[in-house]
Amino acid sequence: MATGLSQALVGALQTGAKIAGGGRVNHSRGLLVEGHFRATSTASRFCMAAVFGGEDLRVLARFSSSGGNPHIDQRSPAAEPRGLALRIGNKAAMVLVGHSLEGFPASNPEAFLAFLNAVNQRERSPALLAAQMASSPAVAHFEALRAGAVSSSFSALDYHMLHAYRLIAPDGHARIGRLSVRATRPYVARTPPEGTDYLDRRMRGELSKRKVVFVLLFTPVPEGEDPADITRAWDPAAPSFALGHIWLERLHPHQASQRKLAFDPALLPAGMGFAGDPMLHTRLQAYRLAAARRVGR
Repeated sequence: MATGLSQALVGALQTGAKIAGGGRVNHSRGLLVEGHFRATSTASRFCMAAVFGGEDLRVLARFSSSGGNPHIDQRSPAAEPRGLALRIGNKAAMVLVGHSLEGFPASNPEAFLAFLNAVNQRERSPALLAAQMASSPAVAHFEALRAGAVSSSFSALDYHMLHAYRLIAPDGHARIGRLSVRATRPYVARTPPEGTDYLDRRMRGELSKRKVVFVLLFTPVPEGEDPADITRAWDPAAPSFALGHIWLERLHPHQASQRKLAFDPALLPAGMGFAGDPMLHTRLQAYRLAAARRVGR
């Protein structure tokens, strides 16, 4: 059963999206890409999960733009942050969901709901969001990140999984940290963004020439940081460890199938889990509730 807060979060997202049934309430516009993942030779020392065994595993990736409009202009500031959802492997799969800004506007579900309600009323009552930004450093910081975001290509962005994870090594040792999917090749745009679908077109063009490669990194909790505070970015100089590489090779042949696809970040293999924070349980339930509504369950 979904909690009342999870239902309220999905309801607020749906109100902001103004969409008909069957559509995603956020990150509605997406592009499906296929490829494979291979763990580094050292990943299995950090985590006993089967996905880090060194075999080539199927990857399904969905790049997306924020908002509930499946036809949003990809040049719009409202399309930030960009999202990435990954399903790695079939049996004992790992699902990761993140976005292109490191941080979040709220550290607990009550504050996030207040933020969504203020955003929904931005046009009618702009003072509500202004008041939130004035009273909440997390909201102010997140909105500043959104305003300053530059997306030249989906392949040139880093994507951050907001919650801290616990990785269990074969010897039982547990490490807590964040996962991120980092770009390996900078994209130099030859022209300014042109057209409402410029990110989709650029990804298609890149895939027609070569594989698009990302690296999956694990960053242990830096000294002095609270792993439960998802509003904060960690020190970019903190040491990170490469767990594997993602090679994206082609567009998925059936883009329309994404309407029924659900990327549930609670789906993790044995050896991996979340470290826990005030937002986690409600947010995971909201993912499942939104997916169930979308497919009519």
